[in-house]
Amino acid sequence: MKTTGGPILGQHVSAADAQPAKYGFITIVEIPELGHAGGLLVLSPEGRPIEFHCTAPVVENKTQKILYGQTYPAFLFCDQIGSALVEKSRSKPELLVTDRSELMPLAKRSSTPVVKLCQQIEAAAQDSTANSRFDVNGEIIETDISDLQQAQWAEDACRAFAKSLPLIEPFERIKLAIDEAGGGTR
Repeated sequence: MKTTGGPILGQHVSAADAQPAKYGFITIVEIPELGHAGGLLVLSPEGRPIEFHCTAPVVENKTQKILYGQTYPAFLFCDQIGSALVEKSRSKPELLVTDRSELMPLAKRSSTPVVKLCQQIEAAAQDSTANSRFDVNGEIIETDISDLQQAQWAEDACRAFAKSLPLIEPFERIKLAIDEAGGGTR
């Protein structure tokens, strides 16, 4: 039986359950002098686009920055930009892949597991709070998923996608699409 967001604790997982039907790739791009724009690209297992959304650039709010302090980047990227993108998506992805640590808390706001693609140097040097790391064809993935069965499901799902495309490739598409859209302003 396939469930959205990976297996439920105690549920039997078959090989057919390992690969989501929809992968979500989500990132934030800084647009000089305009702010930060977010992009969510939902792809099929073969890497074909199912849905794309981007935000208009969000300008940093100095008052909020003062009030939120060190938590401001997570508030801006996750609460304001990332959550809006995920909520807007009609094609709910079963796994979210990000390249921004600030977007990891999206897992707490939905039932969708979130993993982070790291650069190898970053992954090796960073003292992370991630529960686990794994290598997929030279790409390092971090996850905060505490349930071992769900973490294994996410790892298997990343490996299945990487048979079609490198995990970094969708992020390049998102950044180019945001740039083409004028930073999300058109």
